[in-house]
Amino acid sequence: MKKALVVLYLLLGLGLLQHATAQRKTYLGVKGGYNLSTAYFFHSFFGSDIVTGFEGGFQGGIIAMNYLRNHIGLQAELLYTQKGWKQKFNNGEPDFITELNYMELPLLVNIHTGKNQLHLFANAGCFLEYLIEVKQSALPSDTGSQDFYPFDETRDHKLGYGFRGGAGAFYDFDFGTLLFESSVSYSLSDMMDPITLDTGIPNTSKNIVIGFSVAYMFSFGGL
Repeated sequence: MKKALVVLYLLLGLGLLQHATAQRKTYLGVKGGYNLSTAYFFHSFFGSDIVTGFEGGFQGGIIAMNYLRNHIGLQAELLYTQKGWKQKFNNGEPDFITELNYMELPLLVNIHTGKNQLHLFANAGCFLEYLIEVKQSALPSDTGSQDFYPFDETRDHKLGYGFRGGAGAFYDFDFGTLLFESSVSYSLSDMMDPITLDTGIPNTSKNIVIGFSVAYMFSFGGL
């Protein structure tokens, strides 16, 4: 799976580079927004009683879109993004909050409608991410009977990948283009490394992120 994703990234990247220099419309700009993220945990043998909730975070970086046809193009981004989750306990302990900060590279196919200034769009594709920082709240003094496995930087995975899809709108003004997007991403890779199944550490640990963002872009060329 990892090799296939790397090959897909290379092909999409080469396609974006090839067509960015052709007489097609290209958008370049900056992007920022807000994430709501949570996680799903499960152990193949022992199940899981980890109860999770959503945690807020931010995203920001650069965005490029290149339209190869009137309504079909490629979208690439390089983002600093905050993901994570909160674990809830049923014995009155405060929520345990985990924040994972990544550099993320999404590559998406973008389809839009509209030929004038207003365009509605949908996109879908994949992303690669690399962990650069971990922040966690104070360890609970008593977890009761619930499973509790905090993220461990010395053990768990730094590199991740998954799927992302979104929808939104952009409007071409005389002074630039404003883009509004909502997205959902799901990690195919696992955040935690169970080492062996008998450790009890979940061998399925996925991040789920709902994102809302705004971008300001300049455009070059035309269709």
